[in-house]
Parts: sequence; C-alpha cells; structure tokens
Amino acid sequence: MSTQPLLGTISGQSGNRDEDRSQPGSLATFFSIFHGGLVAPDSTTLDSLQAILNESDDALRDDLTERWRDHKLQELNFVGTVGALLAACLSSTGSWPDVLDNGRKQPWSIRACWYIGLVFALFAVLTALQQSLRLHRLSAHREGLRWIRKSMTGEKRGGEVRVRTWQVYAWQASLVFLVAAVVCLIAGILVLVWVSTEFGPDKKPEDGWWDDSAKMAVTFTVVVVVSLVMFLLTQATLAMDGIKR
Repeated sequence: MSTQPLLGTISGQSGNRDEDRSQPGSLATFFSIFHGGLVAPDSTTLDSLQAILNESDDALRDDLTERWRDHKLQELNFVGTVGALLAACLSSTGSWPDVLDNGRKQPWSIRACWYIGLVFALFAVLTALQQSLRLHRLSAHREGLRWIRKSMTGEKRGGEVRVRTWQVYAWQASLVFLVAAVVCLIAGILVLVWVSTEFGPDKKPEDGWWDDSAKMAVTFTVVVVVSLVMFLLTQATLAMDGIKR
C-alpha cells in the first residue's frame, strides 16, 4: 500500500514546478506566488492526483478518487456561486452614470473592462457547470472512477505515472476565469476613480486638483495596493513550505 501523502511533494517528482523551486532564493519565491492554485496548480492540486494515479492498492485508489471527486464538486459549486454573484455585480455597472463629477464622460476602456470581466465571470460559471456535469455523469457509470483516472493519466516516467498537464490546468480553468473577472472589475474602478480626478467642464484648474474625487481616488488606490500586497504575501507564504523542502 502506498504511503504517499495527498498534500505536499511526492519524492522524485519532476516538472516545471520543481524547476522553479530550484532557482535561487528570491526568484523562486517570486515564481511561487503564481503556483498557489489560482493561476497554476500547486502541490495540493497536482500531488493529490499523482498519489491517486500511483496508488497500488485498488480499494484505496478508488477511495482517493472518490474523495478527489467529491471535493472537486464542492469547489466547482463554490466557484459557480461566486461567479454568478460577480456576474451580477459586473452587469450592474451598466446602470452607473456615464457623466463623472468633473463633467467628463466615462472613457470607453472602463466599460470595456467591466464587460470583459462579465464575460469571464459567465465563463467561470459555465466551466464550473460543465465540469460538475461531467463528474456527475462519470460517477453514475460503473467504471466511472476508473474513467476519471484514465482521463488524467499521462506518460510513465521514472517508475511513476504522470498526470496530464493540460488536464490539471483544465480543472483549474473556472477559478482562472473567476480571478480574471475580479481583476477586470477592480481595474475598471481604478481607471474610473482616477479619470474623475482630471480637470473638466465642472472642475476648473483654478479650483485646485485636491477635491473629493482626488481624495477618493487616492484612498481607493491605497486600499487596493495594500490588499494586493497582503494577497501576494499570503500566496507566497502558502508556497514557502514547498520551496524549502
């Protein structure tokens, strides 16, 4: 019976993730930020699949596959719910006034950002729905668990069965769409608040630049920057354990 952990690094595993970890210090730490499971699979995503495919005990292999399937369905359900809420938020931006406080009209790029984000949010929901249906239908078949494993089985190298790289990324697609939608929403608001600080028909140069719109833009930007730094630090912290191994 295999004793490989579901979480953490499997000994002997190679690939791009290990190549990134072998790079010197700060560079490896920087790349680890993007391997936290949001835009690229981390050890909690990839290694659990490796453990399933390389488990020698049939009963335990089926049990691990069931656990992976159940948790993936819960994850897809969560992504679908958040994606729907985000899509509703992005669609409501269409009712925001076109004329800003300085008398200027919204640039087309703001609306484009939000509409692109809406597309991403809808595709996050659609992808989560598609993958959930696929797992449910496979699970209804007597050979469903074997088919799930077979769809992810890649080449055998170094005595281990490798996971198909694109299969791993495909199961992360809904989350990537969701993150892209959030980025588009925040980017659109950032452009909006800073365009509002420019001089226009209702904001004369003689009145000065530091008005309520400028204060709001600076405050909002500071909050976004602090939140982004905290998010990246969290991502790096979650990946540090894998780098030091």
